[in-house]
Amino acid sequence: MREPGLNDIFLSYNRDDASVAKLYAEALVREGLNVWWDTALRSGEAYDEVTEAALRAAKAVVVLWSPRSVASRWVRAEATLADRAGTLLPVMIETCERPIMFELIQTADLSHWKGNVADTGWRALLFEIQRFVAGNYDDPTPVQLATGYTYKLPDKPSIAVLPFTDLGAAAETDYFADGIVEEISTALSHFKSLFVIAGSTSLTYRNTSKDLNAICRELGVRYLLEGAVRRSGSKVRINIKLNDGIAGEQVWADRFDGSLDDVFELQDRVAASVARTIDSTIENAELRRVTVGPTKSADTYEMFWRANALYRDFEAGAISDAIALLEQVLEREPNNAWASSLAGFCHASAFSNMWTQDIWASRENALKYYDHAMHLGGENAQVLCYCAAIQVSIAGDMEIAGRLIDHALELIPDSTNTLFWGGFLDIVIGMPERGLERLEGSLRVNPRSTVRPYLIAGMGICLMELERYAEGAVVLTEALQQVPNYHAALGALSVCFAHLGKFEEAAAMRNRLMALGGMPGILAILQDANHREIVSSGMTLAETGAS
Repeated sequence: MREPGLNDIFLSYNRDDASVAKLYAEALVREGLNVWWDTALRSGEAYDEVTEAALRAAKAVVVLWSPRSVASRWVRAEATLADRAGTLLPVMIETCERPIMFELIQTADLSHWKGNVADTGWRALLFEIQRFVAGNYDDPTPVQLATGYTYKLPDKPSIAVLPFTDLGAAAETDYFADGIVEEISTALSHFKSLFVIAGSTSLTYRNTSKDLNAICRELGVRYLLEGAVRRSGSKVRINIKLNDGIAGEQVWADRFDGSLDDVFELQDRVAASVARTIDSTIENAELRRVTVGPTKSADTYEMFWRANALYRDFEAGAISDAIALLEQVLEREPNNAWASSLAGFCHASAFSNMWTQDIWASRENALKYYDHAMHLGGENAQVLCYCAAIQVSIAGDMEIAGRLIDHALELIPDSTNTLFWGGFLDIVIGMPERGLERLEGSLRVNPRSTVRPYLIAGMGICLMELERYAEGAVVLTEALQQVPNYHAALGALSVCFAHLGKFEEAAAMRNRLMALGGMPGILAILQDANHREIVSSGMTLAETGAS
């Protein structure tokens, strides 16, 4: 049993219902939640201080109603305090008449439940508990479930992997397709940016006649992954498509070919590939979704994704608007580590690009949000990544930034965002070979990335540092066609042209850079002496020509 302040859930029940309470506690713990419950504190003793502390600290108070708990003044007292705090989640574990003050509070009927974690009623309750624990009370998108609850989508992109169809195979060989579903679900669950339904629950939809929208609303998710497996001898082909079941749109589709010689290796390979692709694909889909048309609510989830979309425009006005949205998110959710890390990065960008009248105030704000995010972020790879980006952007501690990137890549080896910032860190610390590899890896995972022009600009800067000026010029020219005012790309392209002897083109790029305020950003903080000399001599040549 953990200390009261460290628990997500307080379980309130009558001592005579301890065996049922144990089922709930164990099932919730298996879902990664922290539960406070104690059979020793259900006697006629005084209302214990430890119990009260745990009750007040809990994010959700699950009250198990039965004829015995209804008669217990201790359970009624706990339910009353939870109701006042807005943390009450009542459950009927046995048919009974609840205390009159709780009759008007919607209550899940799980009187039939015996511990089956795939049960629809249980999954519905679990979604509501997870919503309370996450602090997501304002999401405007309701999901109507069969139990009578109206649930809301989780506060991050959510997905379920439906049973794959094994085309042309006998029913008893479904194990192969089911194995792929389990592997992909497990792989996706490692991405803390996603909310993933367990594979065992997803498999209950085999041979269902329900449409995708209905399944999404039952499970409380937005995205559904479908697949089909076709085998011929030792060869296998897997077709996969990702759907936005709420909007009724196909987001992405792909095909994988392999051999059955090592079936488990094939499952692992497909799962890893799909997981990497889906992580970036869903991020792009979320960004598109929130930027189509005006927002209809002030929901924090929408605010965050709009801010996420704005900062990618990477110009002064968009960064300022993103900061304003993120500050509203943090007013509502002070412990939102992801929003805090992104706010810090936006302030760091304003500092490094001189997009503010007081750049030192921006740097101070960047560090304030960095400290807050690091305090909260824990093992969240996205938070670690943005915190590393803050250090890079403010010319901070590159050793710390490197450790953050390394740890984020340990958590999610093929995260497109972490590979992106890992590549830019390598530009600063003088490791362009690895930087180029990381940036190419990010592009390989997410070829349609919304930050593609900045990504290929980073590749061009790596090529400049490697003195591969002709290749660098080609890549940087492509980047500037999409983001004409990106300081670092203008500077690097000017340097490449100058070292190629194309002084007129070099001067044109330099003049554009000077008109934007000079050389802030990443080229101003290079740590390798040789790379600094490449830039310095190149800019001199761009200004003076061959003379």
